[in-house]
Amino acid sequence: MKVTKPDYIFICLDSCRYDTFEAADAPNMKSLGELRRAHSFACFTPSSILGYLMNFNPIGLDMGRLYPYRKWGWLPTELRNDGYGTAFLTPNAAVAAMDLSLDGIFRKSFTVHEFLKYEGPSAVEAIVEDAVGFLGQHTPAFLFLLLMETHAPMYDGEKVKVPYPVQRPSSVYDFQRRAVTFIDGALEPLFEALRDRENPHDVIVTSDHGDLLGPVKWGHNPSDLTLLKRSMIHYSEELFEIPFIRGSVA
Repeated sequence: MKVTKPDYIFICLDSCRYDTFEAADAPNMKSLGELRRAHSFACFTPSSILGYLMNFNPIGLDMGRLYPYRKWGWLPTELRNDGYGTAFLTPNAAVAAMDLSLDGIFRKSFTVHEFLKYEGPSAVEAIVEDAVGFLGQHTPAFLFLLLMETHAPMYDGEKVKVPYPVQRPSSVYDFQRRAVTFIDGALEPLFEALRDRENPHDVIVTSDHGDLLGPVKWGHNPSDLTLLKRSMIHYSEELFEIPFIRGSVA
């Protein structure tokens, strides 16, 4: 009997904290399954993304691995060798820098790789459009979407917010919460395409790391320094607490 290979959809909300996601009105994403509190294995994007793409799951989920392929292997290559079309879609310029530093590992292993195509304060709608088009051309498919609306400068569908130390942490928290809601609405065409698609699917929604919202320490990048050459961050559980949901579109 022929075994049907499911589509794998990995949706990563850059810098999204667990508490802002939990508080957000996000019916599309939250309908996928149980919202779980997990911990990232790094507090900034490069390490976390590389970990995910080597098939490691966030801390505290008792999963062992993300997908039924070997750990330590390069997941995009393993999936392509197993007949998958693979796509990495993001406006995050750090991914382009990682690809350049790692001898083109993204360009060589993903069927489609878009790092610098998307412009403007928000890219999620264009990314979703490209993701739906990719699904129409590839079965089975592996989609990795790294969405930036929850990363500074944040975007909530109406305006941009750049966090800085004189702002109230609660105002930045509320803005990231609204950014999650905006992303959730923008994902509807992708969820509709999965709903109408005959091939089974497995959707993961998570983040690469958390964020510090002040009032003393801000951000998440350990290499960022203040004007006084002091680190912008210190250790905090809020740097690592992330949401994790896994399931299928109802």
